[in-house]
Amino acid sequence: DKSLHCNVKNSRCSNSRLQMSDGSESSAVPAKQGFIAKWKSKIPTKSERKKLVPLALMFFFILFNYTILRDTKDVLMVTAKGSGAEVIPFIKTYVNLPAAIGFTALYSKLCDRMEQKDVFYACTIPFLLFFVAFAFVIFPNVGALHPHAFVDKIALALPEGFGAPLAIVRNWSFALFYVMAEMWGSVVASLLFWSFANEVTTVDEAKKYYPLFGLGANVALIFSGQYVRFVSSLRANLPP
Repeated sequence: DKSLHCNVKNSRCSNSRLQMSDGSESSAVPAKQGFIAKWKSKIPTKSERKKLVPLALMFFFILFNYTILRDTKDVLMVTAKGSGAEVIPFIKTYVNLPAAIGFTALYSKLCDRMEQKDVFYACTIPFLLFFVAFAFVIFPNVGALHPHAFVDKIALALPEGFGAPLAIVRNWSFALFYVMAEMWGSVVASLLFWSFANEVTTVDEAKKYYPLFGLGANVALIFSGQYVRFVSSLRANLPP
């Protein structure tokens, strides 16, 4: 009886060891498979790539343009005739702020009447048309468009404290470019793009891929700086 009891006990122990070993092996295999599946889940699917790649390129070029505009707008106003660094606060307060308030009212009305993608196009296309017109039409003809003689006559009858507002009137196209460049960063890069991205992506996609958009933004800053440096070198080699 004692030997039978020991045999039964030994068989139970061996069975328990076998079950434990089987359990550990079965748990190890799913762990390995879960690790591989976790990395595979981070790779965008084909349907996700159709949305994420255009969004990433869109955000890249929006910030690429904004970096160039941000550097150009200050140079135009500070170095313009009859202007200086003291003009910048006046533009931000008396020109940029009313323009931002007006755009907010316009944007709310567009959102009530149009879909988000149509709002994006309706707000972005005017910016692009203005910058193209400024590059090819307005800037080459600033000598004829800026009323320097008229402002000089008015300046004789006004105190010196009106120098900054008169400089804005004198260089109105540069002031308009300054406001449009400022609003490109706050409206297109911050408001329109993220509203459009939230419209076409799900919450899970946003959690996984929105940080990559931020990485692309930093890359855009690097490329824009190199592009400005390249263009500056070309301008330095042009004949006077």
